Amino acid sequence: SRTCAQQCVRKGDGYVYAQHLRKAGGTLLRTYLAMYRCAPLQKAMTATQLYRLPRGEPRVNTAPAAAQESLAFNTQNFLLRPATVYITLIRHPVDRIESLYFFEGRWPQKSYRRTEDTAISLQKWLRKVEATSKRRAWGSQNHLRQRGAFPLRQRIWDEVSEYYVQIFSGVAAEATRQHLDVAKSVLDNFDAVLILEGLSTEEGRKEAEDLLRRILPLHNVECPSRLPLHKVNEGSVRKRAEPLSREDRLRVVALNPLDLELYRHAVTVHKERVDEVMKPCRTSINCTSVRDRDLNLIWGEGALRSCGRMVYRSGRAGCRA
Repeated sequence: SRTCAQQCVRKGDGYVYAQHLRKAGGTLLRTYLAMYRCAPLQKAMTATQLYRLPRGEPRVNTAPAAAQESLAFNTQNFLLRPATVYITLIRHPVDRIESLYFFEGRWPQKSYRRTEDTAISLQKWLRKVEATSKRRAWGSQNHLRQRGAFPLRQRIWDEVSEYYVQIFSGVAAEATRQHLDVAKSVLDNFDAVLILEGLSTEEGRKEAEDLLRRILPLHNVECPSRLPLHKVNEGSVRKRAEPLSREDRLRVVALNPLDLELYRHAVTVHKERVDEVMKPCRTSINCTSVRDRDLNLIWGEGALRSCGRMVYRSGRAGCRA
């Protein structure tokens, strides 16, 4: 149960899994996990040394944590990783796609010649991504026909149609109501489903931090975890004269009816988690029954690998600036 998994994590056992959703504030979540897991620096380091730091040192009494961005969620985790706390951060689907388009669709991500003449239209970009999605869906369906099941590792990177439903149902295929029901059930079993739009205010950030601190407590420690105050739809890579037109936004809405319904469900789950009073764990659970080297269903980047890039950017010993 979620109660027992959270009890394991409070003791520094178990595991913490974060589903990083692309262009939905996932970096904020990874930063929080790194601040939770990484012990403060004992000596000053240059910015270059920090960026190249392969691995930080773990805080005492914190559980191993990982964030996954490129793979769909493996629904078998709930059965095979019962001592794991699951968290995610979700954003309105239309805003996510708009952000993705201006981040790496309108121009190549590493392009330095960003002019109107070199820009790719939204319609052309949508067609390109949808073509890739259809090929991926065909591969998944072919695997199902040949082996009787969808592949366990399904990579979903660029997606403009029902991205959330595919991620949380664990199936990279054309989404249906059945996939939506599975995705809702998966979110119902997550310990924290944060909403990016709520982090645009100090009150919303505090509410999210209080929820995370109940799940991932740190008592009387140096450099406690914080969620950066994020202003929704205001990122340096997305500065532009005008947002998407109403016609373009309606085009994106038409591609994501199930994602919009799942987003509304996620908002409800978040409210329930904020008001929830957890009952004591009344069943016996072995918090360390499954070791990483024996069963690796939770693929992803370990939080300790993010210490230099996401926590210690100030380059001084002690806390992040």
